[in-house]
Amino acid sequence: MLKTLSNTIYVSSVTITELMIKSSIGKLQIDFDPIAIAKESGFEMLDFSGEDALALKEMPFHHKDPFDRMLISQAMNRKFYLMSDDGKFDAYDCKLI
Repeated sequence: MLKTLSNTIYVSSVTITELMIKSSIGKLQIDFDPIAIAKESGFEMLDFSGEDALALKEMPFHHKDPFDRMLISQAMNRKFYLMSDDGKFDAYDCKLI
């Protein structure tokens, strides 16, 4: 059976990084492999690249969280939509869902 998807949904390596750091300091309990779960759910993994990082130099500091800034930069660089309910994301020129 051929499966056709109209959209690809990505999980950023930045998100995995933040989850693992929070787990290591006891803020989250993660007793599963988030990469395996993402892939089993049909999501694609998205690595953060040097090109994604370049825009961080010029980004205004509307948002101070470094992980969120990385996600915004990555989405803007790749012209991807970003899913968030964080109102601070609205201050940036990124497409939000």
